[in-house]
Amino acid sequence: MSEVLRTVRLVLHPVSMRDHGALLTHWTGPLVRRHLFDDRVVTPVQVSEIIEASERDFATEGYGLWALRPAPSSPGGGAAAPGGPLAGVAGLSHHEGPLGHGVDVEILYSLEPDHWGRGLAAEASRAVLDYAFEVVGVHRITAEIDMANPASSEIALQLGMRRWREGPAGPDGAAYYAAERSRWIGSRRIVDVVP
Repeated sequence: MSEVLRTVRLVLHPVSMRDHGALLTHWTGPLVRRHLFDDRVVTPVQVSEIIEASERDFATEGYGLWALRPAPSSPGGGAAAPGGPLAGVAGLSHHEGPLGHGVDVEILYSLEPDHWGRGLAAEASRAVLDYAFEVVGVHRITAEIDMANPASSEIALQLGMRRWREGPAGPDGAAYYAAERSRWIGSRRIVDVVP
């Protein structure tokens, strides 16, 4: 199940090897990798492995990573081309839970720095959560957020995620947030009926 997702300003395509060069450039940028990869530079081989893992996850779990690209601005303009400029990445991945508490489904997001501060990470993440909860039927989605990245914590709160667990203290400390399917679906229905 590979789904193309659309928001008002973005088109989200499942990542593929066509995206390799753009993902490598995005993920090796110092401002992006600082929080996403703990400032480690990912190699071309690692990018290939991430893409392959995402394709496997789509085939087996129904979710993975999506490449974010600007939506066409003309009405009826169709989907953004998968080869258009990459604005970022959002998606879901299996993740070892905090402090060895089992495997979670974790939401991930990153944007090119020139797209920061415009609400695009929250917009893309909301589409991913809608898809995960309403189409795939995931019960809980977590976010591991670097304590040095308050903007990412703010996105989790905007999405309605709640602080879930404390992570390890120290320079690599993290905060854990979670969104539950029952609460997400309930809150979406309430919003949908407001005139």
